[in-house]
Amino acid sequence: MEVLLLVLFVMLLAVGYKKNNRNMMLVASLCLVLATALPSLSSGIQEGFDQTKNSLEKNR
Repeated sequence: MEVLLLVLFVMLLAVGYKKNNRNMMLVASLCLVLATALPSLSSGIQEGFDQTKNSLEKNR
């Protein structure tokens, strides 16, 4: 997923720069932000689910 977002960033940035389309370059930069934040975001969500699951099992 990260690699896909990075490739999408490069493609959108190049096309947006060539066509002078600021909105496309904005979407490209958002793809870059998602590509860098995705690993920590997904691990944090997984840890939250695991902790909730463990606390529910302890209360039974």
